[in-house]
Amino acid sequence: CVPLYNFSYIYSYLMASPRSFVDSFLDVKEGRYHPKMSPVIPKDKWRKGSQWIALIRSHAEVIVDDVVILPVFKKLCKRRPPLDASKGKLNVKLQKQHNCIPDEHYVQTLLSMSGLEGELERRTVTYTVWNQSATKMENKGWHPMTFSYANASPRKIKEIKGINHIDYETEYRTEWCRTNSTFVPCFLFARKFSRGAAMRLLSDGVAGPFDASSILA
Repeated sequence: CVPLYNFSYIYSYLMASPRSFVDSFLDVKEGRYHPKMSPVIPKDKWRKGSQWIALIRSHAEVIVDDVVILPVFKKLCKRRPPLDASKGKLNVKLQKQHNCIPDEHYVQTLLSMSGLEGELERRTVTYTVWNQSATKMENKGWHPMTFSYANASPRKIKEIKGINHIDYETEYRTEWCRTNSTFVPCFLFARKFSRGAAMRLLSDGVAGPFDASSILA
C-alpha cells in the first residue's frame, strides 16, 4: 500500500471531514451471511466493504463499546480453513464449511446496525483493482491485483488520482467523493504494489521528493 500524496495533504483530507470513511455496501452476491445471525443481525443490515477505514472518535467508541454484534461474529463469521494437501479427502469436508471474512463485514455491519450510515462517507480511500483467481486459501475468489514495476507508471498514478466517484452496483448508488462538502479525489492510497513498483513510485516522486538510493545502500 503506497500513499498517493504527501503527509500534510492526507492529514488535512481526513481531519477536515466530520464523517468516517468506511467502504460499505449491500452484500448480495456472496453467501457470507449466516442465517443463524438473525435476529441479532438482520440480513438487510448485513454490509460488506474494504478493511481500510478511517473513523471519527464517536464511531470508534461505538466499535470499542460493542458487546452485541461482536459475539455473533466470533461465533458465525469465520474464515474457512485453507486448502492443505496433507489432509487429503478431509479438504472436501473443510471446504464445505461456511466461509466469512470478518474484517470485510464487522465494522460496516455494526455501523449499519447502529443507524450511523448517514454519518459516513461510504467509500474507501484506498484504490484497489480486484481480479478473480485461486489462492491457497480458496479455490476461487476475488483478490487484489499486484502492480509491477512496468505498470506502476506516473500516468497510471495520475489516472488513479483523477477518479472522483465510485459506483456501487448492488445499491445502484454513485458515491461522489468529498470531504467536508468539498469535492476531492477519491483515493489517498493505492495497493498492491510489488517492491520494484513501490521503488519506482518513490523515485518518481509520486508523494513528494525522495531518493530511492537512500534506503538501498
